[in-house]
Amino acid sequence: MTILGYGFAKTTGDVRTGGFNRAQARHAMLIDAFRHAIADSSVMLVGAGDGAWCYALAAAGGLQVVGIETDPSLGERFGRLPDVGLRERIDLRCADPIEEIRSEVRAGRQYDVVILFDLLDQGADLHDLFGLIRELEPRLVVVDGWFVASEDPILWIERSREALAGRARPTRVPSQGAVAMVAFDSGFDLDWIDWTVLDPDVRQGLEDYYATGPKRRASFTLTPEQTA
Repeated sequence: MTILGYGFAKTTGDVRTGGFNRAQARHAMLIDAFRHAIADSSVMLVGAGDGAWCYALAAAGGLQVVGIETDPSLGERFGRLPDVGLRERIDLRCADPIEEIRSEVRAGRQYDVVILFDLLDQGADLHDLFGLIRELEPRLVVVDGWFVASEDPILWIERSREALAGRARPTRVPSQGAVAMVAFDSGFDLDWIDWTVLDPDVRQGLEDYYATGPKRRASFTLTPEQTA
């Protein structure tokens, strides 16, 4: 848990309290809850950041953890994280996530668990992405990111200041209904993770999961559809 505090406190406004609480809660909801699936498994993590989450997955029992991160500056931090005897299980790669997944599929590689952080709103074709993930033959997929709170299958186009200045593309945030439709088309069973199980007094630093507007952070799992 020290590794997580080091890696993620900087992403929140309150470094000492909110950031650490956020890291602890996300670890509990997105890793500890699935420790049974992660243990003794191969894991692909898209959105690996500085590698702190890779360490957490290895500590949870992942035998091989492949992390994919697009930002080279974050990837460079990995070497500065304290080594706690798990580094040999981790392969952190700086690459385009979709192309890296596609490359792994072409190579015939398989992963028991696939985790996606903040990928679905980056302009990815959801049918293409879910189809590629299905080719990796995972037993479990865990996804965390931003979604529109609507059962209608829509994409919310949002233009950031960077996009308006021509430095980035507008984001396309999928609705919960769009995710459900693509999951069904791709042969996955979908289950949204219930963040309301956390008591209000332990939600500091997690405000984006409880936003009341049309867009909020949420998480879900995909498992291969069971056929009769």
